[in-house]
Amino acid sequence: MSTTLASATNYGIPFMIISVPFGLVSLLFIPKQLRERRLKRTGVETVAVCQERIRRGGTAVELLNCSFRTADGDETWALVSAPKPAPHVGQEFPVVFDARKPSVVESSYYLSSRGTWVGYVIQSLFGLLLVTGVVIGAIS
Repeated sequence: MSTTLASATNYGIPFMIISVPFGLVSLLFIPKQLRERRLKRTGVETVAVCQERIRRGGTAVELLNCSFRTADGDETWALVSAPKPAPHVGQEFPVVFDARKPSVVESSYYLSSRGTWVGYVIQSLFGLLLVTGVVIGAIS
């Protein structure tokens, strides 16, 4: 009984190989996703004052160094993602912080934007590639 090359080839292996980088990258997003989910659920919204605008490699403002007051009245400083349009130094903008750990803070704009979905998209692609590789491997 002879076997042809086509029947001995497993076409699922390339999908499995391609899914490995997606799997590794998707693991990197998990701590950020947990932090954002906790802020969305139990975070306290307040107003922060922009103290410094930070640009990284371009002309657009990416981060803001800001100060805000917690419910206890303590002043806290934090680095947050810049809303669009970015406020100027001295302007106020809304942020959400964790009441248990006030150093965990993010701008309200970022939490409501699509930027929080990047990790979920990469994790979905990883799952799709993995399932496709298994199904094609089982068929071939």
